[in-house]
This record gives sequence, C-alpha cells and structure tokens, in this order.
Amino acid sequence: MGKHTKDGESDRVDAAFNRVLAAEAHAREQVEECRSQAAALLAAAEERARRIASQADGRMRQAHQIADAGVERVLAELRAVSVEDAPDGLSAEALTRLEGAIGALVAEILGPETGGEP
Repeated sequence: MGKHTKDGESDRVDAAFNRVLAAEAHAREQVEECRSQAAALLAAAEERARRIASQADGRMRQAHQIADAGVERVLAELRAVSVEDAPDGLSAEALTRLEGAIGALVAEILGPETGGEP
C-alpha cells in the first residue's frame, strides 16, 4: 500500500505541474496578444497624430495665404491713395482711406483682439 500512496502522490504532483505549465503557457499567449494589441494601438495613434499634424499644417498654410491676401489688399489700398493729387498734402478723403487701410493692416497682422478693426 505504501507504493500505491506514493504513486498517487506522484500523479497529483505531476498533474499540479502540468496545470502550472498550462497556466504559464496560457499567460504567455495572453501577454503576446496584449503586446500585439498594444503595437496595433500605437501604430494607429501614430497614424492619427501624423494626420492631425498634416491637417494642422494645411490649415496654417491656408491661414498664411488669407493673411497674405489681406496684406496685399491693404497695400493695394495704400498705393491707391495719391499724395501727389493733393497740393497741400493728403485730402480728407485720402486721409480717411489711409487711416482705414492702416487699421485693416494692423488688424490683419496683429489680430482683432488688439483693437484694430478689419
């Protein structure tokens, strides 16, 4: 009977080791799956960041184009004011147009929060 008890204990120990080894293998599979999911999430996040940066760059270029067009418009208005037509300096109309153009230029360059009117 002593031998039978030792064989039973040995079988239980073997079964316990097998359960531990199976649990360890399962845990490794889960860790690998988590790594794979994390890599996929990271790749998706990096792609989204690239897209956002690209969109931001496009918007900045567009904002610069709008600002450049505004500056060109104001410069054209400034060029249209003729000092030579008024023998005693600027006429009241030309002075008003010049002040408006300067205000618009200031608003375009510094933004409306500075008090300049567009």
